Amino acid sequence: MIPIFQAATSQFSQFPFSVSFGSSLKRYFTNTPDNNSNNSNNSNNNPENDLNNKTEKDVGNKTEKDEKTILQERVSELENELKESKDTLLRSLAEQQNQSKRLRKQMKETRSFAVTDFSKSLLEVADNLDRALKSSPIPSDELSTEYKSLHEGVVLTEKILHKVFSKYGIVKIDCKEGDKFDYKLHNAVVTIPQSNYNNDEIGLIIQRGYKIKERILRAVGVGVVKKDDEGDKKN
Repeated sequence: MIPIFQAATSQFSQFPFSVSFGSSLKRYFTNTPDNNSNNSNNSNNNPENDLNNKTEKDVGNKTEKDEKTILQERVSELENELKESKDTLLRSLAEQQNQSKRLRKQMKETRSFAVTDFSKSLLEVADNLDRALKSSPIPSDELSTEYKSLHEGVVLTEKILHKVFSKYGIVKIDCKEGDKFDYKLHNAVVTIPQSNYNNDEIGLIIQRGYKIKERILRAVGVGVVKKDDEGDKKN
């Protein structure tokens, strides 16, 4: 068939369209289904093409895995940062709450004990009133009306003073002769060598003691019994 095709094209060579017409017929006969199938098979059976396709897939999969790994690492970093920030915030809140509690406690104590120095000064007034009442006789019919009025005035003044003390939490320390000496509550002013009480017991109350709230405003002035063992043996 090819010689016939070549003869036909040579006969029409004097026409202007002969070259293009011949080329078209050549492409027609060469682009047959069999030829196209062969070309397709050649391309599919080409090892280089398979390698290229496989390489591209591997690169794509690797890139996707790398991106996934990077995202997971970033998520882990953000979670750790969030946890650290949360812990820091909780510690800061706890510290602020503790500081606020300490400040409230200090303010409460300051208000409670603000009158401490002033109260100590008033204790001398209470001591003088107590001495005056102890040293003065009890009112009776033999005594004058003026003395009775004066005595009642001193008693009333002492009651008012102790009422003011109670308002601010100032109370007397309970103490009596025969109690065991307690250095937290008592102040040993003198020692008593002879007494009906035993050693380290209170034989004499010299000055009253007071508390303000739970603090010692002034300890009780006492005389503590300290017997002479040698003298007791001789007797």
